[in-house]
Amino acid sequence: MKICPTFQLSVLQEAEYSEKMPLLCQQLEACRKEGYFSGFDGQKLYYEYFQAENSRGAIVVVHGLSEFTRKYYEFAWYMLQQGYDVFLYDQRCHGRSGRLTSVQDIIHVDKFSDYQKDLHRFVRDVVRPSTDTPLYLYGHSMGGAIAAEYLSQHPNIFRRAVLSAPMFLPLTGSMPPFFARIGLSVALPFCNGKSKFWFSNEFDPNCPFEKSQDQSPARFHRHITHRIENPCYQTTPLSMRWVHQSLLLRRKLMRKKALNRIKTPILMLCAEDERVVCKKTQEKFALSCPSCTRMTLADTTHAMLCGTSETIAIFLDEVLSFFAS
Repeated sequence: MKICPTFQLSVLQEAEYSEKMPLLCQQLEACRKEGYFSGFDGQKLYYEYFQAENSRGAIVVVHGLSEFTRKYYEFAWYMLQQGYDVFLYDQRCHGRSGRLTSVQDIIHVDKFSDYQKDLHRFVRDVVRPSTDTPLYLYGHSMGGAIAAEYLSQHPNIFRRAVLSAPMFLPLTGSMPPFFARIGLSVALPFCNGKSKFWFSNEFDPNCPFEKSQDQSPARFHRHITHRIENPCYQTTPLSMRWVHQSLLLRRKLMRKKALNRIKTPILMLCAEDERVVCKKTQEKFALSCPSCTRMTLADTTHAMLCGTSETIAIFLDEVLSFFAS
């Protein structure tokens, strides 16, 4: 079964979200295809995809830190209504995918490049066998950084790419990133890289809306309910090695050779009120990458797809206009 597009963009309003979103999910469930594919090292990774009638393209979604496929159902619905297939997968140590530590909640990666290697397997083994339409890439936060590295390694796969609040460098509080990176470089040889990072928080089922990056109470409530009801969605603490690898990203992505390999047109959408990742590094990347256009959206926070209905509509309009241009 495939979704019949309406080619209309009608974002769910806050007052109707709790009532209408479950109905949209029922329609998605009826046409969902799911399974597992092997990551680059044989790790078992979960995927889902939805297809539109007479699809004009396929969007591959690379989710952010602590996220999961189900969080992108609303986004998938809007894209399906515009005639795009949508392919989602849970990254290693996220959602229904395999874990790399004995503690299920810890997010770990040996090398950050492992993520883009998994993405390549997903495109090769799941996406391409399912569609021969043009491919588009969408990456949020951590997923945006993974997407950027992928585009540098594989410049001719995707027609266009959107990076939403990409995590080229995570904010490190009062400690400058340089000192945080050096400190971890010194500590790692003397500790287990898979152990929990000292300052990393556990999943908090009672986290108040006010402390989140969301602007939509209804969307926040739905997503945290999913996490409470499904332990596999509760990955939150970061491993020592994950944090160290994330602090090495900026240098790797900003190399002139890496930037010049990117040929895919990129739209970088940045949040005006950004408190999670470094905006200056986003700006520098956009200025240094010839194929990248950067845009800051007013009245938005890091989680732009969980903003107000008005800002989500503006965000989606930019994404769709860019993919269609």
